[in-house]
Amino acid sequence: MATFTANADYEEKDSNPIHLQAGDEITVGLADQAWPGWVWATDNEGRSGYVPEEILEPLGEGRFAALENYDPTVLTIQRGDRIESLRQIHGWHWSRNERGQVGWVAGYLLKPE
Repeated sequence: MATFTANADYEEKDSNPIHLQAGDEITVGLADQAWPGWVWATDNEGRSGYVPEEILEPLGEGRFAALENYDPTVLTIQRGDRIESLRQIHGWHWSRNERGQVGWVAGYLLKPE
């Protein structure tokens, strides 16, 4: 696992993002142009957000199933925070900070140690 230092402050404002459990069915829209490999998804309850396309299995007619659980939490960071990357997907890191909190951090906000 790689360790990084946050090079900027960042806080996510989305209050009702999409959470997926393995087997959940969703509808997929457009791919994110800024972050290739991420697609816009909407669940049966109307929650939407970007998810990594490699965790999705096509079912046909625009429907997909989640192959694994997906937590969309974005980690709030402050410049200088030490961040441990637990998993990296298409430019984003599933990370843990020194306080034990976990969430996604965009790679451009991290400087390798």
